[in-house]
Amino acid sequence: MIRLMLTLTPVVCVCSGLALGRLFDIYLDFKDVLRSRAEHGSKGFTEVFSKLIIVSTFGFYLYFFVQHCTWATSTAYSSPSVVLASRAHDGSQNIIDDYREAYYWLRMNTPEDSKVMAWWDYGYQIGGMADRTTFVDNNTWNNTHIATVGKAMSVSEEKSEVIMRQLGVDYVLVIFGGLLGYSGDDLNKFLWMVRIAEGIWPDDVNEKTFFTQRGEYRVDDLAAQELDNKN
Repeated sequence: MIRLMLTLTPVVCVCSGLALGRLFDIYLDFKDVLRSRAEHGSKGFTEVFSKLIIVSTFGFYLYFFVQHCTWATSTAYSSPSVVLASRAHDGSQNIIDDYREAYYWLRMNTPEDSKVMAWWDYGYQIGGMADRTTFVDNNTWNNTHIATVGKAMSVSEEKSEVIMRQLGVDYVLVIFGGLLGYSGDDLNKFLWMVRIAEGIWPDDVNEKTFFTQRGEYRVDDLAAQELDNKN
């Protein structure tokens, strides 16, 4: 799935560039319009004006898109931090320092040769801040390794224990943000664990079983039975 997304992204970009190039080729060609204006007067002017409106509109959206992407990138990546902030329902601010504290705890309280199993999102942070070995990291070149961790996260405890013992896992890092309303926790990423694992082991993991009869992904008391069994 990850490789497919990485492959299709440049394809989409190239197709978009070809489409825009073709659009501008059509609407920036004024030869026929000027010839029509010479023959029909005001009708030619109307066609020129219409083409300029279309080109200007697309030009504005492209300029606005570049500005938005530049702003979003500078905001998200200019000052990266594992210390996050969120807002409660009453508007008060919550500081989420769980990542730093977890990595510090691992560094100070576990043997140096400990192996930590966590979703690939936290791999580089575990290696850099906790100085511990992790099975998958942000270098997503090995889809099977990621699928193995996803399978361990999504099957029953008995089957998961077998996988972890085979891997020699010492600690498992799971992020839960329900109390603070943090939307980037592992519950929100869980379906990706299931999908990637299903891509390698479709007989052991089935994404459909984690949805309710109405096709909803829920983590409350109305959750699917398969998901409820993981609690």
